[in-house]
Amino acid sequence: MKFYLTVFFVLSVFLFPDKNVQRKIISDSEFNYIFYVTTKESVSVKGAKYYHWYKSGEIHSSLGGSTGNLLHGDYTKSYKDNNLAEQGSFKKGLKNGRWKKWYRNGQLHEIANWNNGLRTGRYLQFSETGELLIGGNFKNNRKNGIWVNGAIKDTMFFKKGVEIEKPKRYTRKPFIKRATGFFEELFRKKEKDSILKEQKVNDAVPKSKKREKKKKSKNQKIRGRQNNSSSLKW
Repeated sequence: MKFYLTVFFVLSVFLFPDKNVQRKIISDSEFNYIFYVTTKESVSVKGAKYYHWYKSGEIHSSLGGSTGNLLHGDYTKSYKDNNLAEQGSFKKGLKNGRWKKWYRNGQLHEIANWNNGLRTGRYLQFSETGELLIGGNFKNNRKNGIWVNGAIKDTMFFKKGVEIEKPKRYTRKPFIKRATGFFEELFRKKEKDSILKEQKVNDAVPKSKKREKKKKSKNQKIRGRQNNSSSLKW
């Protein structure tokens, strides 16, 4: 029974689409557009965000409101040669989810993440040759944290959209470097301690053994002289 209910639900989505949403296809001198709009006469619009809406055959955007049908659902913008120019999704007039842009040559231009009209999360921008130009994070449409400027090979730091000085935690060496230096110093200290210990052992040899060794060497010299004298007698 559950299987048939699932099949019916899926078919109803494709065969009987939402009556409150309409698909639109328009074009201008540069681009082609495929998108969806709401057909409800009254849609609540809240907050100082940029809303995107459709009226008189064109897409419009305005801050804090609309006077037409809000874009709602998948959105695709393409060049006249059908190469993608921009792709994303709207939710009641507001950009939502991941959005991408492309250059005319097909190279990826931009990746941005949106949450109900506000850029939130990872943001990347590339050159026409594929090199990273800018990279960082947004929080509620404001730059936040570390940002990389690939053009000048530099990093910047932001807090709530305002550039700040580099935090102290980023001036310290990375953990792996600090750990490597610690162990190198530890091994050098152990090696030094081992050498000193060996010297102390040598210095601690009993004097009696030293005298015995010296006496043994003297006896060997005496025996050598005696052997030489006996050979002369013969």
